[in-house]
Amino acid sequence: MNWRESLRDWAVDLAIATAGGVLLGVMGPFGSYLNGPVWQRAPFQVACFWMGVGAFGLAARGLLRLRLDGPRYWLAALAMILVLTAPLTAVIEVLARAIWPLRPVFRLTWLDWYLEGLVTAVPVGLAFAALIRHRARQRALRQEARAAVPNAGGLLGAAPAEVLCLQMEDHYVRVHTAGGSRLVLATLKQATAALGGAEGQQVHRSWWVAKKAVAGVERHGRNLRLRLVNGLSAPVARSAVAPLRAAGWIGEG
Repeated sequence: MNWRESLRDWAVDLAIATAGGVLLGVMGPFGSYLNGPVWQRAPFQVACFWMGVGAFGLAARGLLRLRLDGPRYWLAALAMILVLTAPLTAVIEVLARAIWPLRPVFRLTWLDWYLEGLVTAVPVGLAFAALIRHRARQRALRQEARAAVPNAGGLLGAAPAEVLCLQMEDHYVRVHTAGGSRLVLATLKQATAALGGAEGQQVHRSWWVAKKAVAGVERHGRNLRLRLVNGLSAPVARSAVAPLRAAGWIGEG
């Protein structure tokens, strides 16, 4: 990611933080509407949001470098929020007492401040962790798609007979063949249309599978997955079970 993209990301993050701060300044949660007029509360909340988004944003960007899988990423993000909220709470408390030194609402303990801070910090922090992770994934997909070597295979970069399955990944389709996979910028509908008359089925809203690619069926309770010859496992939507059974891809049971 270049510095222009980074700067744009931070500008968007701070714009969202500003909107959230103004909203809470107007609403006056946790009795803060008693502290003073909106013109005082809104800048205070914006400052709080900017500090939070700055801290959580830096930490979330650091988490991406660890390349954690989904569950571990979210557990790490939650732990990050729980830890960072503590020093942020201390700074925010000092700032609030400096602006409104005589308000009785400040007869709160530090733990009260911390717990109230978590009410906002947890959803906001997780939302920004999701946003930052999504951006990184989109950039990685774009780079992979651009790096794919053009060939004479048309939209899919491979002859229809070579395609084992198609897998949606956000705004891209991953085309799997015996030789590997490549990303193409297309919808699944466009990609399946490019297959012409290749024998296969859309088994899930995000998957098309060639009949020749099916090596077996995996059952997990009521859920079915197709085990493919290239080692992948494609989920089967419940609406696709009857058509696949009628086509002889899966048996009864």
